Amino acid sequence: MRLSARYYRMYPKHSPLGYQEDLLELSRSDTALLIVDVYGKGFEPSDLIDSNLPSFYEPEPESDRIVSELIPNVKEAALKNDMKVFYLTNYLSSALNENNEWRQMSIRTCGVDVLDTWTEPNDILRHSKVIAPGKESVLIRKQMYSGFFETELESALRNSGIKNLIAVGFDANICLKYTLTDAMYRNFRVVVLRDCVRTMEFPETEAENWANFMAIRHIETAIGYTSTSSEFIAAARSDR
Repeated sequence: MRLSARYYRMYPKHSPLGYQEDLLELSRSDTALLIVDVYGKGFEPSDLIDSNLPSFYEPEPESDRIVSELIPNVKEAALKNDMKVFYLTNYLSSALNENNEWRQMSIRTCGVDVLDTWTEPNDILRHSKVIAPGKESVLIRKQMYSGFFETELESALRNSGIKNLIAVGFDANICLKYTLTDAMYRNFRVVVLRDCVRTMEFPETEAENWANFMAIRHIETAIGYTSTSSEFIAAARSDR
């Protein structure tokens, strides 16, 4: 599979060369689709959502098309091209307690106590049918941001002979970024489909989507490459 992938050149310092496209040669046998934290009910009209769901977890309009259309199309193309699909999803670890600093941070900054809201069953961590993992997918559960932290993700990837990761999901500034940073540290080549990721905007950034822009720029300068869902699907189809 030949995929056009973009990165950003930061040199020379005062007049950067900017974007560059590489044509990557990716083998279906060592390339996998990694779907990061694409969970939560509310992405199908038939979904009934818990009325007590914290506002922090309410589905955002910007994410709806990504989850309902783009990522399912990417997944379908990957499976038709005999690529493996790996899911990362959060869960409430039995090791987490009231003294955990990550839990304290979530209360301070998100107004969410995961010891309450992540207790299963809940609509936060469930998958809408449109994006739910099937029997052909590998599901890895994580407690913290990075999917490599105290999980079996690396073993699962190595055992499958994976060297390249096509990544989609959320949040581009948090779980996606930290997972892919750890992937690069472990010598996996990373390609993010930039129209299939989002990050939370702040009041100061939402008008121009600057937080999402900078999350993608960070990937292109410090982690790997980016491409688009349409480019990936076209490349996968041409390889069949």
